[in-house]
Parts: sequence; structure tokens; C-alpha cells
Amino acid sequence: MLRTVLLASSLLCLTLACPAQDSPVELKLHWEPGMTYLQESDTDTTNFLTALGKTTDQKLRLHQSTSITVSETPAGQTEAKVLIDSLLGEMTFEGKSYAFDSRNPGSSSPQLQQTLGGTAGKGFTLVYNDKGDFVDAKDTGSMVTGGIEPDLNSISTARQLATLYRRSLEMGLPQIPVSPGDKWISDETVPFPQAGTVQVKLNAKFDGIVDREGRRQAQIAFEGTMKSKPDKDSTGRELDTERSVTFGDNSKVNGHVFFDLERKTISMAVFSAAIQLKVQGKTMPVQQQVTTRLVSMKPTAP
Repeated sequence: MLRTVLLASSLLCLTLACPAQDSPVELKLHWEPGMTYLQESDTDTTNFLTALGKTTDQKLRLHQSTSITVSETPAGQTEAKVLIDSLLGEMTFEGKSYAFDSRNPGSSSPQLQQTLGGTAGKGFTLVYNDKGDFVDAKDTGSMVTGGIEPDLNSISTARQLATLYRRSLEMGLPQIPVSPGDKWISDETVPFPQAGTVQVKLNAKFDGIVDREGRRQAQIAFEGTMKSKPDKDSTGRELDTERSVTFGDNSKVNGHVFFDLERKTISMAVFSAAIQLKVQGKTMPVQQQVTTRLVSMKPTAP
């Protein structure tokens, strides 16, 4: 599920004075072993199907609760176990509304049950070394279909979703310590299910340090572009892969994040995207807004 793009919401924050002599701060995502993080995300997506000849557009609203349980291995690695706890959805199309609730799937509409029914209860584990650098994603089996003979495409998609989730958490963060007023460019490729490799290029700025919810937090703003790139093999050679869905060159993204300087994690991320999705040769505009909040960070229950 596309979790790297979206929503713009506003908060009233009191910007603190940051003297020019302040030392640069490291805004690197950190997972604390022994803690469980609870996140909530709200995603609003509008697919402009009228551009493809349909009579109406489609709107989908999702509310997702995700828990991340962090532990340390005997080898000194940190493992963040990500689990989608629950999912609420509502779709409007052709004048009708369809609802989905993972906690009560029997009452959900068949249309959404088919696409969202297998989401809750799925997850994966992100592995980091003793320096906090990402190493690999594992335990993606819950997202793989096919039973005894797993579907190879779903294996690839599961790893892509794990990568996409991790990249979405880090979107806009600098690679080196920065000071208020600093600017930087982030340019990387991200794998999207169906759409394949997408280049995400962002111009980011450290707006300053604010007092939010009683904590000193770094505020970062960014804007940029997204576009599909040719798939490559392990040697870097471009592959002649034909995809039915791709990102047009004029797809845009913007947003801002609040990074908790004490807990070394993102307390809130707000993203908005205007995507020119190319579907079988036709362009379909898509607008997506995503707000992710850190609801709690508590010691893991025994």
C-alpha cells in the first residue's frame, strides 16, 4: 500500500530561538530495544477514474494502526518487528459507499474485503546493525501467498512493501548532522509494488526547532518529484520490463516531519502527493494525503 506519499495538515507550534552557534544535530531514526511504538496513519486517496473514461472518480479513506516492537539480538543487532494491528476503510464510488473494518470483517463490503481483508495481522521485521544502519528486512512470510508453494511475485511484493515502509519513515531526513536553516537534496530510488522502481528526489530544509507536545522537536519541510525508472538487475544493467502502471515525470510530493530530539524518532509526518499515474498508456491523476502520528512509546509488555 502506497505509504510514501502524503497529506497536509497544520499544527500551531512555537518556534524556539536557535542561536547560530548551536551545534548540528543528528536527525537519524533510532529504534530503542525493549520499547514498543504505536503509530496511527490516515490516508486519503482520490483516483480520477474519469480520466480513463469512467463516469465517476473513486475516493478511499484508510485508518491504520501499526505497532513496532523493538528488541536486541545476542549479536548486537536491533530488530524492529512491524505489525499492522487494525485497518478501517471507506470507499465511495458511483454514488455508493463501501466500508471495511478488520476487527469485524463479516460486516465489511465484499469489494473492500477482497483488497483489504488480508492486511491486518500482517507484518515484517526490519534489522539494523550496532551503528543503527539498516541491514535487511526479514519475516515477510505473513505477506506471502500461495501456501506450500509460495507465489514468487508475492515474495517480491512483500519485500518491496517492507522497503517502502522503511523508506517512508525516513523520507526527508538528512544523512549528516544539520543545523536550523540548512538545506539538502535527497535523491534515491524506491521500489513500489506494480509500479516498480521510482526515483524520489526531494529538496529539504531544516526549518528549526519547535516545542511540540512538551518536547523539543526538529521541523523539516520538503518538496520534490517522483518518476518511474527502468528496472535494473544486480549488475546495474537496465531491464526491458513492461509495466502496466508507472509514475509520470510530473508527479510531485511535498510535506513536513517533526523529529523528536529526545526520543530520536518521528512524532508526526505529513505528506501530500499529486501523481500522474500512467495506466496501460493512459494518464490517471491521483491525489494522496497521508498523516502518520506516534501515539505512544512504552516499554514492551512482558
